[in-house]
Amino acid sequence: MSIRVSIFRLTCLLLIFVAINPNAHARQAGESKSAWRAAAKVDRLAVYSEVSSSSRVVGTLAKGDAVKINLEIVGADGTWYGISRAGESEQMGYVQGGFIETEQPLSLANWMYKPPPEPVETVDEAPEAAPKSKVRVPFAKDQVSGELQKFFASKFGRALPISAFGQSALHNRLGFDHRNGIDVALHPDSSEGRVVVNFLRARGIPFIAFRQAIPGIATGPHIHVGNPSPRR
Repeated sequence: MSIRVSIFRLTCLLLIFVAINPNAHARQAGESKSAWRAAAKVDRLAVYSEVSSSSRVVGTLAKGDAVKINLEIVGADGTWYGISRAGESEQMGYVQGGFIETEQPLSLANWMYKPPPEPVETVDEAPEAAPKSKVRVPFAKDQVSGELQKFFASKFGRALPISAFGQSALHNRLGFDHRNGIDVALHPDSSEGRVVVNFLRARGIPFIAFRQAIPGIATGPHIHVGNPSPRR
């Protein structure tokens, strides 16, 4: 078989591959392999300006619209996600976790995303009483920090990399009241970060998992332990 024929056949195979996989080039050129993708699973999904369904609606998604998850917020109100539109870097807003379908990050073949356990519903003795949700563990910064540090040290043999325990100069500049928060300098998708997130989730401890820098909110990937810090 001549070299010219071999090259021709190889070219044909490549053209067939591209035709079958129209997104292959786009993924290589633009999308990060660690992108955490999701899609709306309801016909009309509201995107809010803050982590609250009573905040201003800044946009909507139709069923199947693709988005990228920038951060995960787990607290007493369940799971929320900070999102961007597919292919865009600017934060669009926040959506409730129950209304989107998440995909596993492409670079984490050995990790399956596990949502936090659903609140257990209990009913009072009075038959007419409405069911109420199980109360999550109250957040006490000193106690949580001590438990998490001991757990992390026993698991990895080194100190937990806390980058901010309470208020810091950075939070002063950003305008956040971080007095009751703890920042852990770990990427939430790293092996150590996943262990920390699972520890918090299993104990009902609120946290925010930042997967990238967000202007005016976060300077880089980290895990914020505690309720979202309010603006000052």
